[in-house]
Amino acid sequence: MHHIRATLPDIKQRISQQLAKFNAELMSLGGPHGDTSGGNVVLNVITEFTADFRSAIDGNINDLSVNELSGGARISFVFHELFNNGVKGIDPFDQVKDGDIRTILYNTSGSTPSLFVQTSAFEIIVKQQIKRLEEPALKCCQLIYDELIRILSQLLAKVQAFRRYPQLKDRFNSVVVNFFKTAMNPTNKLVSDLVAMQACYVNTTHPDFLSGHRVRIILLFLFFNV
Repeated sequence: MHHIRATLPDIKQRISQQLAKFNAELMSLGGPHGDTSGGNVVLNVITEFTADFRSAIDGNINDLSVNELSGGARISFVFHELFNNGVKGIDPFDQVKDGDIRTILYNTSGSTPSLFVQTSAFEIIVKQQIKRLEEPALKCCQLIYDELIRILSQLLAKVQAFRRYPQLKDRFNSVVVNFFKTAMNPTNKLVSDLVAMQACYVNTTHPDFLSGHRVRIILLFLFFNV
């Protein structure tokens, strides 16, 4: 009896301290949900997450960074700066040697060298250079994918509900990352197909392109000077 009287105040104090600690932690996580069902909680988290992701892409977030580009601004920078510079940085002549041109010209003329060089020689050279556009295009896709993953990581750390439900946070991360990875395959294929389409048919009669007879004159000049 005396032992109970001696230890009871200490037990009550420890219980009160623990209760206050966990109540404070509960309030930091958004307070009690009451009778809210699990389905409603998940739906609310999905709604909040998608709205925040859209805001990050549109640049409507409140805590905008002043030190680096992020979200939609970073994606725009990848398209208009990095990708643009990558394409412009390709020199179509750095991999075309005089010996290569000579070999192509002879190969396209067959067993009997013709007086006028066919446009097919020019098309072969151009198609080889068009193929080089695939690398910066695929790199652009990868950079945008990396930025989307970074946005995801930032939102997972920002959304309050994920602190209360860490397993839901892990599930969100897994589902969204898998979605992005799955979308990368058809995206890369589309980019490769677009480049292949351009290489499949070189429209030498386009107003912005050299006309067909001028191409032949240039090839004829190269044929006699390489």
